Amino acid sequence: MLKPKVGGSGYRRARRGFSLLEIIVAIAIIAMVSSAVAVAISSQKEKANIKLTTTNAQSIRNGVRLWWTDHDSASCPSLATLVSDGALDRSKSLKVDAWQEPWRIQCHDGDVSVVSKGPDKIPNTEDDIIEPNG
Repeated sequence: MLKPKVGGSGYRRARRGFSLLEIIVAIAIIAMVSSAVAVAISSQKEKANIKLTTTNAQSIRNGVRLWWTDHDSASCPSLATLVSDGALDRSKSLKVDAWQEPWRIQCHDGDVSVVSKGPDKIPNTEDDIIEPNG
């Protein structure tokens, strides 16, 4: 159907939709924005996992020191012992680190360290999270 041009003489064809090129450009722009958002979210998630693991390691370390006030400080309790004896809450979040790996509790010379394998899930690498050593 032909419609008269506004403000001029002659006729123009009515647009019926978008061209394939316009649709492809729109999809490409949406894909680029989506991938940029995904990258930003994944890096923030990793930082949040590290912070959560550090905080939970501090809680476990404090639980060991609390457990020592009622028990022999020469022994090193397991996570299950800390939970069953009430030194730690039965919270599901403390059973494993943010990457679903088990904790290592290491007692030595009257002090305790709590170790997570970190994001790479490999022990004794530079991304391990160790409390109190950072």
